[in-house]
Amino acid sequence: MNKPLIYIIDNEADYLKLVQYVFAESFPEYTVILFSSGETMLNSLQTSSERPALLLLDLHMPGMSGQQTLLQLKARQDWKQIPVVMVTSETAEGEIQACYQAGANSCLVKPMGIAPMKKLFKQACAYWIETNSSLMP
Repeated sequence: MNKPLIYIIDNEADYLKLVQYVFAESFPEYTVILFSSGETMLNSLQTSSERPALLLLDLHMPGMSGQQTLLQLKARQDWKQIPVVMVTSETAEGEIQACYQAGANSCLVKPMGIAPMKKLFKQACAYWIETNSSLMP
């Protein structure tokens, strides 16, 4: 059986390295692919035969923002069912509402540090992959 695939999209290289470390050390049951932009993730999704079980998408990125990436993702019928958790250091209510209106499944504050990351990723994966997968078509 294949390990569930998680796409993580964030323009901060140091943050991606830390996320990769946390998943490798604490959650080896998942395969993680890192992307530095929404454009590269969407291109990969278009050419890949395997769909991710979960996307952790940064809201604030140069070029295509997380919200723009989300809108493009949810516009495609074959990608619409992929759960997307928006992760942001900004918690402005208007931005959070806009993410939900664009189709985000959840919006969470970006964790800083290994212990908060482990907690957030454990909860997000437990819900969106383990619990929610039985509800997916």
